[in-house]
Amino acid sequence: KAAYAFHNWIKDSIARNRPYDEFVRGVVAAAGEWSDSPAINWYWQNRDDQLHQTTADVAQVFLGIRLQCAKCHHHPYERWGQADYYGLAGFFARLGRKSFGEPPPYYSAASVTTGEKDPLTGKAPEPKFPDGPAARFSPEDDPRHALVDWMAKPENPFFAKALANRMWGHFFGRGIVQEVDDLRDTNPPSNPELLAYLADQFVRSKYDVKSLIRRILLSRVYQLSSEPTPDNRSDSQNFARYYARRMPAEVFHDAVNQVCESRQEFNGMPRSARAIDLPHENYGSYFLDVFDRPKRVSVCECERSTSATLAQVLLLSNSEEMENKIAAGEGRIARMLKAKMTDDEMIDELFLAARGRFPKAAEKQRAKAHVESAAKGDHPKALEDLLWALVNSREFLFNH
Repeated sequence: KAAYAFHNWIKDSIARNRPYDEFVRGVVAAAGEWSDSPAINWYWQNRDDQLHQTTADVAQVFLGIRLQCAKCHHHPYERWGQADYYGLAGFFARLGRKSFGEPPPYYSAASVTTGEKDPLTGKAPEPKFPDGPAARFSPEDDPRHALVDWMAKPENPFFAKALANRMWGHFFGRGIVQEVDDLRDTNPPSNPELLAYLADQFVRSKYDVKSLIRRILLSRVYQLSSEPTPDNRSDSQNFARYYARRMPAEVFHDAVNQVCESRQEFNGMPRSARAIDLPHENYGSYFLDVFDRPKRVSVCECERSTSATLAQVLLLSNSEEMENKIAAGEGRIARMLKAKMTDDEMIDELFLAARGRFPKAAEKQRAKAHVESAAKGDHPKALEDLLWALVNSREFLFNH
C-alpha cells in the first residue's frame, strides 16, 4: 500500500506541476505516517543502510553528484572528499523512526539517531553543505529543510543543472553531460552555455518543470531530423541531429500492445492498465525483463540499458508471446477482417498504427503483393506477417 501511495503522490505532483523544489522537499524532508506523507516509503526502502544510502541517493538524484567514493577516500581528480560526504550525511543523522508499521512513521529527532562516525573526527557526522560551510541546528530544527533551502537557492551550482540535464537526456537519449547523473569537473558538458541557460531559465521560472520541458521540446534542436547528413553523420555529442534511440521497456511494451490491439493484464491493476502505469517493478513480465526494465535497487540512471540483446531479437521474431499478440482473437487484424475492410485499407491502417504514416508506394506494393499472393485460407496469416514485420522494423523500435 505504501508503494502505491508513493507512486500516486509522484504522479499527482507531476500532474499538478508542483514546483520542483517543493517536490524535492516532499521527498528529502518527508516525515510522519505513510498515509499522510507517502514519500517516507523512500526512507523505508533504504532502511538497511539508512544513512549512507540516503546520502548517496540525494547527492546523485538531486545534485547530479556521485559522492559514494568519497565515503572512504578523496578522489585524486575530483573536488569531493570525506568531509563533503560526511557533511551531507550530517543532515540525515537525526532521522528517527518509530518501532511499528511497515513503513513506520519517520520524524526529525532532537539528537543523533545513528551510530555512524565520521572517520575524520571520530564523532557523529555534522551537517556541512557540499562545497560550502558547516551548519548548526537546534534540537527543534529539522536539518533536512535547511538542506533543501540551500539546494533551491538561485546561486546553487548543482540543483537546477542536475534536473535540466536529466530532462534534456530524457528527451534526447543523451545528456548535455553524459551520464545524466554524473556532473563533475572531469566529465564536462558538451555545451556549457546551453546547460547554464537551461538551468538559469529553470530557476527564473521558480522551478516550473513543465516550462522546462516546453522550452526543450519547442527548440530547433529537438525538432531536427534523425536522418544524418554528410555534415553531421559523425556527430555523437553536439546534437547536430536528433539521435535515434530505442524506446524504454515499458513504452515499447505498451506500443506493441497498442499496435496489435492486444493487452496484458497485471495482477491487482485495472484491466486497462499499461506497463507505464505500474507502481513498482514486482509485476511479472518476461517481455519487460528482456527489454531491461530496471530492478530499482539503485538510483543510478545506468540501471536502464538501451542496448540490444539476442533475447530481445528472439522474443520479437520467434516467440509465442508475440504470436499471440499479433493473432489475438480480439486484436487489430481480427477486427479489420470482421469489418470486411479492403486490403488497401488494412495495409494503410497497419502502417498508420505502427509508423504513424501511410506506406510509401514501394512499401504498399510489396505489402499488397504479399497479402494478395496468400491462399484464401491464409489471408489472415499474410496480414499477421505484415504486422509482425512492422513491429520488428527499426522505424517502430526507435524514437527518431
